[in-house]
Amino acid sequence: MLQKLLLAGMLSGLIVALLSFGFARVFSEPTVERAIALEEQSAVDHSHAEEETVSRSTQRNLGLLTGIASYSVALGGILAVGLGCLFGRLGMGPRSTVWTMASLGYVSLVLVPQLKYPANPPGVGSAETIGSRTELYFLLVLLSLASMVVAFWIGHRIRRSQGGLFSVPVGALAFGSMAFILVSAFPDISEVPSDFPDSLLFTFRAQSAILQLIVWGGLGAVFGQFAKRILDPRASRISANAGIPNA
Repeated sequence: MLQKLLLAGMLSGLIVALLSFGFARVFSEPTVERAIALEEQSAVDHSHAEEETVSRSTQRNLGLLTGIASYSVALGGILAVGLGCLFGRLGMGPRSTVWTMASLGYVSLVLVPQLKYPANPPGVGSAETIGSRTELYFLLVLLSLASMVVAFWIGHRIRRSQGGLFSVPVGALAFGSMAFILVSAFPDISEVPSDFPDSLLFTFRAQSAILQLIVWGGLGAVFGQFAKRILDPRASRISANAGIPNA
């Protein structure tokens, strides 16, 4: 069963990757091109232009598709393993379980970290600080995920002892409190040049956020449907009676 879920999760990731690539190629790449043009102009003005090692044509086509596909397929596999571990323990159906995991994963792994350290286009950020910025970002991701696990455990314990009425708000309050402490405790990093266009920065960050929503929301929808087909006995019987393969 876990093997079926894993294959379904990875296939879902591939489907979502194609949709996400379409959005990124049509909407995000023109914004990246504008940011790169500004970066190149600044490099020329300061006489330190660098030759690109990978062509922009490769970056915005095969490179972009490969990156999104790797990310989405990996997330699909992780959701599949999580569903295999959690299904039947939460009192929810397979589709609801997938949606719950996708929603909590998005909030903890994407939303909270980007509230503190939002995505930046090319030309924003110093090369000397990229190592420390990357370390801080991934540390915040790990701590945010750990906070979500703790909050989920608290909510689950309350649900078992007190019922479901208070479990969700208490769990949400617990995570919100821990996330607020994390975001407040981590140092601020602002390296946006004063002459960088605000509209371009906002557009890039908004498109990055939408792309993440497409990935996580798409996985919740597509893998949730696959999971229902695999794990819901009633759906399996309907598929069998209709002559439709179950997986």
